[in-house]
Amino acid sequence: MAKFGINDILNAKTKAAGAPTAAEGYKEIYLSPYEVKAAQENTHQSLENIEELADSFLHVGQEQPTVLARIKGEYFIIDGHRRNAANILNLERGHKEYEKVLYRYMDMSEAMYELRLLAGNGYTQPLTAYEKTRLVERTKAALMRAKEEDGLEIQGKMRDLIAAMLNESSTNVARMESINNNATPEVKEQLKSGNMGITAAYEAAKLPPEEQKAIADKVAAGEEIRAKEIAAKVAEKTAAKAAEDAEQAQRDYEKQQEESDKEIEKAERKREEAEEKAKEAELAAQHAKVLREWVKESVSAATKAAADAVLKVSETDTPQKDWNNTEWVVFTAREIMQQADKVSEDDLYLLHEIMLRCQTEPQDAAGGGRADSGTNEH
Repeated sequence: MAKFGINDILNAKTKAAGAPTAAEGYKEIYLSPYEVKAAQENTHQSLENIEELADSFLHVGQEQPTVLARIKGEYFIIDGHRRNAANILNLERGHKEYEKVLYRYMDMSEAMYELRLLAGNGYTQPLTAYEKTRLVERTKAALMRAKEEDGLEIQGKMRDLIAAMLNESSTNVARMESINNNATPEVKEQLKSGNMGITAAYEAAKLPPEEQKAIADKVAAGEEIRAKEIAAKVAEKTAAKAAEDAEQAQRDYEKQQEESDKEIEKAERKREEAEEKAKEAELAAQHAKVLREWVKESVSAATKAAADAVLKVSETDTPQKDWNNTEWVVFTAREIMQQADKVSEDDLYLLHEIMLRCQTEPQDAAGGGRADSGTNEH
């Protein structure tokens, strides 16, 4: 199968005036006019004055053969729909010489056939606004398909290529693409009927579907609606949408700020809590350090004082007025231990705490006064 490039498509516009030759890759073949198939969507469907053309073939012959594409063994008309129709008419009139007619054909893909079909017809003939719009749609679809299926290389923007193929500006092609993509069937129908121009259809395509339908209904009813009126309505809608978007953006910003403030506040609370815990840990460390130093400095003296108190108290069962706090504690502990079954674990912890505190109190006569009190109680 022959390969095509963009130049082949563009050059087809200039070659459309004459029949393709074998040097251009086309081959000659004789077929029945009934064997070839018309394009499903030809740029111009009109087959007027076929009888006049058929008569001309009978008198002077057919100068240019119909051009075909062979796709998967079947023949489709690229250029010459009216010529083929005239051949069929002559055959139906009884002219058997038209049972086999000369054609030129080339093997190609469906996508390339579509491009050749458009190049041989649509790009070389005057078209209505709707036909141009439809031609843009068909050309773009064919180019994309040829790119995917046939490896057609497209350099630059596809829109610019389509504009060159249609002899249109890229701006007009963009408008027609917008109509193809966004216009409702009602608007396209009014464009097709000639009641709306490309500019009006383009402006209408910017509106929501229900508003497009309302405009198309008015146009169909004979009401004249200018493109400027539609553009003004679009501008009003655009301004309202811009204001709405601005308000939404402001709301989103305020919400983000609020969430950001909350996150900052949350982070500040965590920082304060961390600082408070650090202070508590530092204070606890200081207390532990003081306790370790106190134990280190006083453990020997405390042990000796406790031992002396035990020896002194163990020699008597009678409390003495001159006992210091440690001796009173030892005596009391001995009395408690004699009734150990009546003492709880908490009591023992409390007793231990009392003994520790007593070791830090001064051993003076004031202890004797407390001893007297203790003696009276016992």
